[in-house]
Amino acid sequence: MNKFLLIIIALLISFSNIFSQTASTYFPSNTGFKWYYKNVPLDSNNNPMPALTTYRIDSFAVTAPYNGLTANIVRSKDYMVTLNQSTPYNDTAGYNFQGTNGFQYLTIALLPDTINLPIGMINFFRGLQGWYNAYQFASPVGTSYQLFSKDTTILVNSVSLHLRVKASAKRLNDEVVQTVNGSYTAKKFAFTTGLYTVLIIEIPLVVAPDTSWIATNTWMVKKVSPSVNIDLSLFGYGSISVPGKMYEPVIPVGIKNISSSVPDKFVLEQNYPNPFNPGSIIRFKIKESGFVNLKVFDAAGKGISTLVNENLKPGEYETTFDGSKLSSGIYFYRLTAGDFAETRKMLLVK
Repeated sequence: MNKFLLIIIALLISFSNIFSQTASTYFPSNTGFKWYYKNVPLDSNNNPMPALTTYRIDSFAVTAPYNGLTANIVRSKDYMVTLNQSTPYNDTAGYNFQGTNGFQYLTIALLPDTINLPIGMINFFRGLQGWYNAYQFASPVGTSYQLFSKDTTILVNSVSLHLRVKASAKRLNDEVVQTVNGSYTAKKFAFTTGLYTVLIIEIPLVVAPDTSWIATNTWMVKKVSPSVNIDLSLFGYGSISVPGKMYEPVIPVGIKNISSSVPDKFVLEQNYPNPFNPGSIIRFKIKESGFVNLKVFDAAGKGISTLVNENLKPGEYETTFDGSKLSSGIYFYRLTAGDFAETRKMLLVK
């Protein structure tokens, strides 16, 4: 198969995974917020393959200028065997919010200068980079809007082929999504990215759908990218099946849900053992679903460790604080959840 066509198809599939998130009330307000997902592959019939599950962590790093706009910048690492795998963040996304619209910056990450493509083809794909109004929260339900459309010409077996790459989106009816962190009434967006050959009409080579569910103050609570079957009979080849994937939240390693009973109030318990060396368990109870932060401070009030920084559903939880790299002394840990805030003291003795 013509190598240029293969590369274009690979890029097209990657585009379908880029547009899948956000307008300001739907995005967490605090930097440092982390999302923990499981990534479950889908076979050619879109059946989950749980034995091949990997994990992804997104981190709201900073709000800063990003390619011409002020953006919420998210760092990501994906395809980890476990959530505690020591892997550097290897991807970056930018989000900008204007009124009821959420813009996402499209980065063509698969095009290093060393890639074996003509410079014209490289410039064609790089020309797609930019800000796109992907999340139009006030758009009428069921009405499609175009994100981009761009044409180019390549040679396949000495035949000039007119190609078109385009993407569109539409808002669907809101849905209630059940997750390990509770239920969310989410905005639902369907994205379609397609590669077409243009004769008199458009003939689809590959069309990659993608659906995301976005919840207030939480961002993505579910994402499904179905498997894609690519028919290349037009070029004298067979078909290619590209597996799909489904992202759903998981409770991060280090936070253990020890009871799903709904407490009648928020509680931060005294750590045990106390005094401790070097580890100690901290338990807390969450009355209602929402953003929870548990942080440890030294005696001077400097934050030294964030133990919890994500959405949790009601229940009782425990996590472990590791003081092996700290000196003896008094430390404080503070739990905030909604309007609740409480601080307790603990003593590390070595």
